[in-house]
Amino acid sequence: MFDNLRRYAATYAVAIGGILMTCLSSWNVRQELQTSHLKEFQWAAGDRIQAVRSVVDQGLDALLEIRGLFYAAQGIDEQEFLVFTDSILKRRPYIHSLLWAPLLHSPQQALPGSAPGTPPASSATANADDLAIAGPQRVPVLLAAARSEPAAAQGVDLNTTPELAALLQRARESGNIAVSGRIDLVRPGRETVRVIYAALPVYAPGHSRHPGALPFARKQADPLGFVVGVYDIEELVHVAINLLEPRGVEVLVRDDSAGGDAQFLHFYASRLEPRAAVKASGLMPAYDEDQPSMVVGIPVGDRSWSIICVATHTFRSAEAFTEAHWSVLVGGFLFTALLAFYLVRSRRELENRIQLTLTIYEREELFRQLAETVDVVFWATNADVTRLEYIGPAFRQLAGREAMLDSLDGAAPSLLLDVFEADARRTLVEAIGQLQAEGGRFTVVLPVLRGERDLRWLRVCGFPVREAGSPLSRIVGFLEDITEHKLAEDALRDSEAKLRTLFNHSPDLIFTVDGEARILLTNRPLPYPVGGAGEKRSELILPPEVREGYLQKLQQVFASGRIEHFQYNSSDATWWEIRMVPISSATVATTVMAAMVVITDITENRKLQWQAIRSARLASLGVLSAGIAHEINNPNHAILANAPLLARIWQDALPILNEYEQEQGSFLLAGLSFEQARQTISRGMRDIGENAKRIQKIVDNLKHLGKQDRGHMNELADIGKILPAVVTLLDTRIRKHTDAFTLDLPAALPTVRGNVQQLEQVFINVIVNALESLPDRSRSVKVSARADHAGNRVIIQVEDQGKGIAEEVMAQIGEPFFTTKAESGGTGLGLSISSSIVEKHGGILRFEANHNPGTTVSIDLPVSTEE
Repeated sequence: MFDNLRRYAATYAVAIGGILMTCLSSWNVRQELQTSHLKEFQWAAGDRIQAVRSVVDQGLDALLEIRGLFYAAQGIDEQEFLVFTDSILKRRPYIHSLLWAPLLHSPQQALPGSAPGTPPASSATANADDLAIAGPQRVPVLLAAARSEPAAAQGVDLNTTPELAALLQRARESGNIAVSGRIDLVRPGRETVRVIYAALPVYAPGHSRHPGALPFARKQADPLGFVVGVYDIEELVHVAINLLEPRGVEVLVRDDSAGGDAQFLHFYASRLEPRAAVKASGLMPAYDEDQPSMVVGIPVGDRSWSIICVATHTFRSAEAFTEAHWSVLVGGFLFTALLAFYLVRSRRELENRIQLTLTIYEREELFRQLAETVDVVFWATNADVTRLEYIGPAFRQLAGREAMLDSLDGAAPSLLLDVFEADARRTLVEAIGQLQAEGGRFTVVLPVLRGERDLRWLRVCGFPVREAGSPLSRIVGFLEDITEHKLAEDALRDSEAKLRTLFNHSPDLIFTVDGEARILLTNRPLPYPVGGAGEKRSELILPPEVREGYLQKLQQVFASGRIEHFQYNSSDATWWEIRMVPISSATVATTVMAAMVVITDITENRKLQWQAIRSARLASLGVLSAGIAHEINNPNHAILANAPLLARIWQDALPILNEYEQEQGSFLLAGLSFEQARQTISRGMRDIGENAKRIQKIVDNLKHLGKQDRGHMNELADIGKILPAVVTLLDTRIRKHTDAFTLDLPAALPTVRGNVQQLEQVFINVIVNALESLPDRSRSVKVSARADHAGNRVIIQVEDQGKGIAEEVMAQIGEPFFTTKAESGGTGLGLSISSSIVEKHGGILRFEANHNPGTTVSIDLPVSTEE
């Protein structure tokens, strides 16, 4: 009806005039827009439904052809059956197998040797009562033809499968073709195929059952057997629809005679949308539910199938140009209608062009805003890189070439390449060449020098663009200024390198451990193995006696999150400190993920501590010596005061005693004769005075040595007085080591400006070292002082005949803590401090080996220029 209205609408419009024609044309256009898509779909869906129905009928007709062959020939052997069915299989590729299965009434009945020509004697007259007595019937496969492997091998009883038994029973009852529901045909080692079985009973001549016979009628003749066809559902639908033009129609085939999920037979996705898939329930995909659809039921044997066609979103409509043949048939009467259709079509195309133009304009405007707003430079060239098709406006800021950008159409690619120097340009050309050869994208970072000092870094990316039928149509890409990122990345890399260098060159051994004390990271190769393969135990670095304490401290670090440390000394007299610092998680500060262990050699620090303690003790000794000197001075002053008095008393009493000896003769004093007592007392009085003065001199030197040194360097030091005082102070030690000590001083020496106490310390250290180097008391030590020829410097020399100094020791003799007397308590600081003091006085401390065993130490000091 709608077609008739459309056909005569233009005639009515022309007859009633221009106004009605306009209204009818408008209505026609509206109706065309609403129904054209549906009409086209209905035609396409009808073609597909008809194609499926035709193919199904042709497939079932194959069974009739085989039955006709049986009726035409009295007997057919297997070869004839295969020759006949081969042509059927070639013409109908969706037929999987064709079978002939005779009906046997007892298990003992043997298979016939060929297809039926005449019925078996028992089969022709058998009735239902006889079958009930005979027992279960068999339907074994006698002849089978298939493309590769038949659905059932020869001898397989089809009646043992419930689905096939029901199918054969329906075929016997109806006398016509019976079709099964969907059956999954399992093929070992191959994909499972969804098939349907169709069975056609074959009766003996003259016993053919009438199709209209009632199912419950008895005394009917049984068939000789069944022609069974196995049909691949997917291939059947594919053969039916594949020859049709792709129009964007999806086809769902369902079995209405089945129930539940068994209704679903096959879903044929549109070739324009091959990824579509049907639901598990056999319904169409959700995105197709609102699309036009057509449902048609077709009979398939004794079953009813539904064919559902749904238009996809990509349904290809032939539009209204297919109406042109109707206009030719009606001639001039429909000319106006054809003209109106043309106008509608033109208007539709115009609207499409306008919409396309607006879309293109909006996209171009969006791209222009994007290209002019961002700092990224977009570019595009043809596939051969002979023409620069586009380059973004931001290129002006990058290259500073405004004049060259005024006429961009057809510009040479050199406009882009000339921004870079020769090496960078060569790298970019190679990257583009590799893209042309391999088709992959590329990303390179290249330097650009703007001016003499402005160095920028650009990231250049290129991408291939391909169109249908062309391997490469153009190359597009962008340039991005990544100077800030590059500088930050270089700074970060440099910082990491410095940190790694600092970490690796640290004098300490640094490593991180986990909670099990396994080493995770270390700043240097470990000196010896610390565990088996793949396991590094940190406690094995330490001496055995320290390991248990180390592990306990490490457990405390992981438990409390606090820093722990302890010290230990090794067998080579070195001291070490271990510091364990917890490393917490960045998200959970209370969770200790690992610990950093730092092992530091603190031997020098320990020696400095010992030296500080020793210096403190020496300072205390100095204070104590000053106190002792004060206590000694009191009785010594009494001795000095009374010794001269006693000497004068003895001198006054001596004439009396002499006179008494003359008168009385010799007498005894303290058990001594007067002559012996006179000599002893005179000598004793003299020794008491001299020793008291010596005690006073020693005490004065001790007091001077114990006096606090405030570090003043402006004192006038008389070397001629300092050296005798030092010798007097060291008198006991001198007499202990040698019998040949000599102090050689001139009558007068120029003064030296500096610190008297520090110079005394230097002379004491040098003389003590000379005395301790003597192997026996027969060797000598000579201390001398003199002014040089110019009179500008005073040279003090200490010469000994000791063991001498070896060359390797001479090279390290002034270094702190270097000593050859460690076993006797030497600290190695004496000569180092002495050298420092001499340098502060502007002098030089030198060591020279003598020709004979021994060493000469020279102290060269500048003379004070002030009177």
